[in-house]
Amino acid sequence: MGDPSRIEKDGFNFVSSSPEETKTLAGHLSRYSFPGLVVLISGLLGAGKTEFVRGFVSSMTRDEVKSPSFTLINEYKGNIPIAHVDLYRIERNASMEISLEEYIREGFIVLVEWPENWDGEEPQESWKIELAMPEDFLQSAGRKNTRLVKATCEGGVACQRLERFISGFRSAWGEVER
Repeated sequence: MGDPSRIEKDGFNFVSSSPEETKTLAGHLSRYSFPGLVVLISGLLGAGKTEFVRGFVSSMTRDEVKSPSFTLINEYKGNIPIAHVDLYRIERNASMEISLEEYIREGFIVLVEWPENWDGEEPQESWKIELAMPEDFLQSAGRKNTRLVKATCEGGVACQRLERFISGFRSAWGEVER
């Protein structure tokens, strides 16, 4: 039997019709986060990664969310501190100097945009959020702000919390696609 801390689950898919809906989804999801969680947020430019972060952070703190594109890491204080990292401008293999592991050890929730540019250790507990804008889907939906949001998890606690979110989400918003 495998290491229970490396559990990986399929998660869920959600269709967001607007940036506000993406922020609302992230805000609900943040309620299930915990110290040491890493949230890896991927998608093309303009897919809604920063909007997702705004919704997540604003539900946990009163701080104004700034895009960290030029500062690399923004910290937010709340009941659980949050580090928001944007690796867009970082070249692959140059991120070794950014010690996200230190934030994890200190009990931060770490939100990482452009995680494909991070070559540090694989986090033990993570949610992977993918925001997609498939052209054929957008045309059939008739809305340019529509996004497909896919959430998966890795790690025992991360997957338990995501499952609890999915159960609560189902009762509040209706059925989600798995």
